[in-house]
Amino acid sequence: MEQYKEEQYQKDQRFVENVESRVSTKWEVPAYYVGMIACLAAHVLYLFLFANNGIRVMAILNIFSVAFYLLMIALIRKVRDRVNLVYASVIEIIIHATVATHCVGWKPDFGMFLLMIIPLAFLIPNKNTRIPFLIMFISLAIYGAQRYIYSGPEDTLYNIEQDKIATVLYFINFIIGVFVLIYVTIIYSILNQYTNSKLRVQAERLRLLASVDPLTKLNNRRSMNEILKQNSADSLESGVPYVIGIGDIDNFKSVNDTYGHDFGDVVLSETAETISKNLPEKCSVARWGGEEFLFVIPASTLKEGFGIANQLVQAVREHTFRFEDKELHVTMTFGVCEGGPGSDVDKVISCADRRLYKGKNNGKNHAECTD
Repeated sequence: MEQYKEEQYQKDQRFVENVESRVSTKWEVPAYYVGMIACLAAHVLYLFLFANNGIRVMAILNIFSVAFYLLMIALIRKVRDRVNLVYASVIEIIIHATVATHCVGWKPDFGMFLLMIIPLAFLIPNKNTRIPFLIMFISLAIYGAQRYIYSGPEDTLYNIEQDKIATVLYFINFIIGVFVLIYVTIIYSILNQYTNSKLRVQAERLRLLASVDPLTKLNNRRSMNEILKQNSADSLESGVPYVIGIGDIDNFKSVNDTYGHDFGDVVLSETAETISKNLPEKCSVARWGGEEFLFVIPASTLKEGFGIANQLVQAVREHTFRFEDKELHVTMTFGVCEGGPGSDVDKVISCADRRLYKGKNNGKNHAECTD
């Protein structure tokens, strides 16, 4: 599987943070206001149309609907669990669509809203997963029953089949329905992308926790072993040697004893950063254990590896470590060994380790490439 790239990780992380910031309280309350005001506006329009065309039952019902949404708007900042306001609105939509179909039949297509609210119910964030299914069954049952009962205009309370108002109501409902579908599609797409992005981000964070040393942010020993195996396989395939180097901070115990472990952590993390900055891009480096670091240079010779190790010795030596009001300089010793195609990686590591301790015994603060 192709490794999850840093660029994609950053992109996913930004998207997740962007979505989460918009569903925070800062954006949540305005979103409720927009939804409730839109419902209120629709019912004010219905009230005007029904009252003007003598459809008295629906005019009265819409008076109650207008009052209902005014109450919902007033409760937005007072109710703790605002999702209950959404479910109350869903119940109002079911009642309104049911009574409207009973009154004016199918031509205005109020029954459409019984189907429209089903996907909305599943998009509402709620811990009780049974509620959306309950809404779905109720809506489908009412829709099916009314479809069977009101087969013609003569079965309805008001016969507006031939009236212009039926066409006007149909187009209004159609427009509302289109916007609802667009809304559901957009929300579903965003939620789907959000879920996938968050899963990828979480998986990458878990991978990093398992493969990265938390203090130095370098590969840990476990992940470095995998890199070394792959490097060995690549060398065998290409027939080109590679170099492994192991470095150790000189007299690190005295740093902890004299300056404290906090300063010791600063020395470890900044040493890791110094090594990373001074290694070629193709190299991999890990905290091998304690104050010991291991690097591998693919497609390289011992001479090249020895030169790079000496550059690291100089870079660390010249770096000034600062913590609070203290300053410190440290040195490192490196052992370098070349591995050929088919070489046993563990033996190459042992060779580099042996040369490291030869360097320690020969004055420290330099690199060794011979036994």
